[in-house]
Amino acid sequence: MNKTLRLLVLLLIVPFNLLAFSPEPFEVVEFSILHTSDVHAHLMAFDGPTGNGVGGYARIKKYKDSLEEQGREVVMLSSGDIFQGTYFYRFFQGIPDVEFMNSTGYAAMTLGNHEFDSGQEALAEAAAYAKFPLLAANIVFKKIPQLQAKVKPYTIVNAGKPESPVKIAIIGVVPEELKEIVQPLFVSDFDVCDAAVAIRRYLPEIRAQQPDMILLLSHLGWERELELFEEFPEIDGILGGHTHLATDPPAVVTGDRGHRFMSQPGEWGQHITRYDIAFYRNSAHKVDVLSAGLVAMSHERPEDKAMAQAVLKLWQQIEDKVNVALGVAEVFLNGERDYIRNMETNLGNLVADCFADFTSADIALINGGGIRSSIATGSITVGDCLNVLPFDNYLVKLKMSGASIKRVFEKVAQEIEHAGGFGGFLQVSRGVQVDYSGELSVKFNGKELVDDQVYTVCTIDFLAAGGNGLAGFTEAVESESTGKLTGDIFMTHIKAAASVAPATEGRIILRQTVKKVKMPKGIIKNIPTPPRD
Repeated sequence: MNKTLRLLVLLLIVPFNLLAFSPEPFEVVEFSILHTSDVHAHLMAFDGPTGNGVGGYARIKKYKDSLEEQGREVVMLSSGDIFQGTYFYRFFQGIPDVEFMNSTGYAAMTLGNHEFDSGQEALAEAAAYAKFPLLAANIVFKKIPQLQAKVKPYTIVNAGKPESPVKIAIIGVVPEELKEIVQPLFVSDFDVCDAAVAIRRYLPEIRAQQPDMILLLSHLGWERELELFEEFPEIDGILGGHTHLATDPPAVVTGDRGHRFMSQPGEWGQHITRYDIAFYRNSAHKVDVLSAGLVAMSHERPEDKAMAQAVLKLWQQIEDKVNVALGVAEVFLNGERDYIRNMETNLGNLVADCFADFTSADIALINGGGIRSSIATGSITVGDCLNVLPFDNYLVKLKMSGASIKRVFEKVAQEIEHAGGFGGFLQVSRGVQVDYSGELSVKFNGKELVDDQVYTVCTIDFLAAGGNGLAGFTEAVESESTGKLTGDIFMTHIKAAASVAPATEGRIILRQTVKKVKMPKGIIKNIPTPPRD
């Protein structure tokens, strides 16, 4: 048989062989995931670092609705910390937040640490309103039956068209250090375990239900989420929070089943992370990220009118209380997260000096994580002060040895290299200088602290109990509560001063290092951004 004839025979045979052995045709199901985290009671649009009139649940709902009106199937998820951070939480204790999430159509939410800020009973009361699953696989509640019944380790939701849904298992995890970053009184009667242990515990149970995809809804923080992303390749995506990173674009890599992804959406509802997903049935390559990115909830985006009106009614209930003018800020008072948790700021100095003046203490210390907002130049209102110090913390006066104070700062020195900042980073009062640039140095009035000398230190009750892992505070030889809330003390100080213009003074000296956010290996560079809808 000559070469030409053999070639003709092969051309006739090969197509029939392909048909004979071709697999069952695969089906493609497309849907979108929208993700928020760390909204922190920013119910209504606000002026923030990304612009004026940004965020708010009315804008988030309108965006989700607009995608659904275009025929897209949407799964809406939250990684927690919906509570605490504005005066709305102080007055309404999170119940409106949950109701707005119901109206928006959230499919699931993992708990964050700030869900516990008013105790488990308050959380249970707000959780009772939730029409979506609350998740926390690494918590075992012991004393609150409502939370035992309401909070689940995982849930399974359907995405895509109802006639052919994609079955998605969603596991929720809370910070493993929860007991260090919440008032001890509120977390003493339940257990928190390692997130990886909890995931391994529930994965066999989840696999038995044959989900198409597995997601981790996490409030662990980026570095721990990255570790779990590498440890559990069977998890298709990690949607994270706690460190308030705005990862744009999201990290997308290629795994055994197709694309895997991880991201955080930033804070306060200023952005939503959007993924447009294609899921392939009857194919070894299961998941494609068609597009991914942050979507800004900027003032140009429309709001849902009914929800905007509902938020406005809440505001009108408290407007007269929070709009009372107390004084004037002659300069911008910097409480931005990237600054207050990483370096000296003028607002940190103002708050620490205010506490020192109130107690006549040698040294006043306030954690950057306890200061939650900046104050713009101009009038300072009650609402501004409540947003700066929203927690119900009492000021405490301690007597501590120089050695114990230095142990506190040694812990801070260990933690300050982490990306996203350290909530326990300490702002200090006048007369204190802390130098982290070489061997740790802590001075008071120009002299190094003496190990066996006793100093008076004032701080918040959370830190006095060893919060943020600063166990050195618990070594105090005496402790006395002032019985005064820090927010009230700060408001009294502003009113008495009439105007303030604090500056940075070199109280805190840092190493000149650049903190780099670690990313997964093998990131795909050409994933398109979501269309502007």
